[in-house]
Amino acid sequence: MNVEHDINTFSKLGEGINFYLNESFHYINEALIYEFASYLFSEELKKIDPSDKDKEIIESINLPESPVELLQVDLPEVMTEETLRAISDGWNKAQTLARVENYDFTLDHAIQSIEMLGHLNNFGFFIETVINRHLLYLKQTRLIDDFSYSRFSIAKVMERIIFIFKDDISTHNIHLNEIARLFSLRNKTVHYTPDNAMALKPRISEMIQIWNQTKKLLERLEGIEKFKEDKFSRLLNNQINGFMEKWTSKPTANKS
Repeated sequence: MNVEHDINTFSKLGEGINFYLNESFHYINEALIYEFASYLFSEELKKIDPSDKDKEIIESINLPESPVELLQVDLPEVMTEETLRAISDGWNKAQTLARVENYDFTLDHAIQSIEMLGHLNNFGFFIETVINRHLLYLKQTRLIDDFSYSRFSIAKVMERIIFIFKDDISTHNIHLNEIARLFSLRNKTVHYTPDNAMALKPRISEMIQIWNQTKKLLERLEGIEKFKEDKFSRLLNNQINGFMEKWTSKPTANKS
């Protein structure tokens, strides 16, 4: 189906870019809120002394060792109501504090929270939509013909990116290793096998490198397109700064 694309198409793609960017950082912040809350919760648990009744209940429990059988049984109460209430209160307190306090994770910290699925998918969609819009720009400015546009618009996203940046790649002005790493990680979320589920735990340093390389790509595209709009590289930079200020002791990116 051939569709004529006007200014409304660029606007809708721009809205999509903003949406995916905001969603991606929402999810990675939620991931670290959960992991910070888990740490705070472990500290709260140290303050709870199990009663003699709790110890009796725990000693009397006989759970199956097989994970399949464990999933099939009705789990009994493992603690007294009073202790369970204290644990619940501790978890609620930890979640509240994690949302308002900062915490310095090491850059080697591996993010294992399930919310990383949301970040990796949405950040991949963010990059892909940027690339789709630039391909439309190339078509409408006649820098590529209709046939090339129709072929590249359905190619794999890394092939589209390599095509757009082929000259910059050959002169070593642009590197794509971190972008390729992102789509490798996202592939694990798309094919969420048992092995991928356990392997998917990117480090904070990996994500920062991916974001910074992405920002360079955006700045290159913005220099070509010269659209009079709020720059996506600046919006990404703001998200990076907000993340780093809350979750790391590393200096923030440039205040652009």
